Amino acid sequence: MRGVTIRTFQALSTRNYRYFFWGQLVSVTGSWLQSTAQAWLILDLTHSAFMLGLLVMVQFLPNLLLQPLGGLVADRFPKRAMLLGTQSAFAIVAGVLGLSVGLGVVQVWEVFVVVLAFGLINVIDGPTRQAFVPEMVGSDQLPNAVALNSSVFNAARVVGPAVGGILIATVGTALCFDLNAISYLAVIAALYLMHPEELHLMKRTAKRVEGTLAQLREGGAYAVRTPEVLLVMVLMLVVGTFTYNLSVLIPAFARDGLHSGATTFGLLSAALGVGALGGALGVAYAGKAAMPTLLVGCGVFGGFLALAGQTTSLVPAMGLLAVTGVGMIVYSALSNSIIQLYTPARLRGRVMALYLWVFMGSTPIGSPLTGLIEQNWGSRAAMTIAGLVAVATAIGGSIWWARRRRRPSGGYASAGPLAEAPTA
Repeated sequence: MRGVTIRTFQALSTRNYRYFFWGQLVSVTGSWLQSTAQAWLILDLTHSAFMLGLLVMVQFLPNLLLQPLGGLVADRFPKRAMLLGTQSAFAIVAGVLGLSVGLGVVQVWEVFVVVLAFGLINVIDGPTRQAFVPEMVGSDQLPNAVALNSSVFNAARVVGPAVGGILIATVGTALCFDLNAISYLAVIAALYLMHPEELHLMKRTAKRVEGTLAQLREGGAYAVRTPEVLLVMVLMLVVGTFTYNLSVLIPAFARDGLHSGATTFGLLSAALGVGALGGALGVAYAGKAAMPTLLVGCGVFGGFLALAGQTTSLVPAMGLLAVTGVGMIVYSALSNSIIQLYTPARLRGRVMALYLWVFMGSTPIGSPLTGLIEQNWGSRAAMTIAGLVAVATAIGGSIWWARRRRRPSGGYASAGPLAEAPTA
């Protein structure tokens, strides 16, 4: 048992990553508190699933428009310093929303402005945070660290929505925003406590490409000509647009499908998180990133989401969403790991920004569409359609990948994961 634990949490043996892990656990829990309260607040103010979808669109619209530039910033500037700035900005914005709600003066437009600000900050924070992981642990422990990051996200998904649902039902949404603002102090402290001399800064042997547009094109060209990276991007474009809109699907399903309130919303989100946490720990223990496993995870994610949409009571829905969470996190964690492992350090910020551009940028397209489907056909139809799209995508990706692997080696083929030697 001790050996299993050591293998599952091996990246925590690195001091800088250990600080970051615990700081993120606190901060991301706060973020889930805010996400839960934010969704319920806009539903309470507008009584409209379409407005909830529109809010999600506004939050992720900056990723769609500006994410590649965020990746360029991540490649050009020290990542630790950038994260100190972005995390501080997140704390300030969350505090402003908490104060407005607490004073009882919040308006719908103010909520939209706040989530837009979050989206703008995340344009830089997202790719910088992703590209900072290899600098903390090096390439050998990267799959384990990525999976542990996913476990942090999903442990927070268990606690945050459940606590958020209770707080919303008892004291209102304002405290959720206040606690989120305070939670950012944990990751800020972790970044300050790190030992910079222990970071794994990669050597850059290739000649630097001059000019902003040329550097952006360099990252895009690498993604297109690398089969592993290209397939992950295409899969995420489809799944991100049609299936990953859980912040629209789950609250609408709780309210309209199960005819319940914030507590049920919190329980459904927590069930999804429990399954996702289990999936993340499984990926961490395996310590490998394989395309077939990613495709299976995508299919499980979609299949059980569609089944959950057909349930009429809370307990079966929670059970199915737990399995949905397992598939979801296997799919997303391996997507992240494969792109990082197949991308050289000098391009990692830009390629990860493209990945986040596809992942988060597809949400502004899909979330209003999901809201319209829910509003016209009902929450059950919306969840079923979302899930079946992911299943079809997994099947299509599997067929393409199998054919690609059977091709003669005359065309381009990836040489395998990059094994870069980190230097202190």
